[in-house]
Amino acid sequence: MRTFVVGDIHGHSQKLRKLLPLLAEKAEPGDALVFVGDYIDRGPDSRGVVEMVLALMQGGWNGPVAALKGNHEEMMLDSLEKRPRYDPGVWLDNGGEETIASYTGGMLPRKWISAVPEAHMAFYRSLPLTHEDANGIYVHAGLRPGTPPAEADADDALWIRGLFIDADYRWDRVVVFGHTPQYEPSPTPVLDPTRLDWRPLNRPEKIGIDTGAAYGGSLTAVILPEREFVSVR
Repeated sequence: MRTFVVGDIHGHSQKLRKLLPLLAEKAEPGDALVFVGDYIDRGPDSRGVVEMVLALMQGGWNGPVAALKGNHEEMMLDSLEKRPRYDPGVWLDNGGEETIASYTGGMLPRKWISAVPEAHMAFYRSLPLTHEDANGIYVHAGLRPGTPPAEADADDALWIRGLFIDADYRWDRVVVFGHTPQYEPSPTPVLDPTRLDWRPLNRPEKIGIDTGAAYGGSLTAVILPEREFVSVR
């Protein structure tokens, strides 16, 4: 069995719509499909992305499908709490307004949650932090070095960056993650994100597959165990 892992989509349903047929062409019955979170925010069609992922989970992929929670789903859910942990404005300023608009037809009503289908809310609330199979360990942001996936702290799984990415600690399988956009550094500053050399991080112990779909970059998937990358813009 192989595993097809899809990076952060961020409301760009058109990119996911282009990517999925390319993956399906390469897949065999029983191959797994994993999403590492951040389905929503920034792009124009968060609702459409969730519809597509739900369809895959309900039989649209000829194998098991796992969808993980990203920090953007966490911020959205937190904004609905009576005593939110985060300032709701932080979510709105980081793509939440686009997500609300995708559910309300472009308007931003105070009662926007009433426009979200129950199946979508159930999806958001059911997302786990980690997933594992024979080919790898999957998480949105990363893991604290030395921490078993099953014991991952939620803040680490959703938000960690340098402490995880910069470490060379090896788990018993490769860790595939999103969250931190990956690109080849330029010798001169690049102010336009669409001109960055977006590419996945591919190291022995970890693979980063957020290649800036939210910023004009590619939506990337990796196929394990081959480490074959498939990207679309």
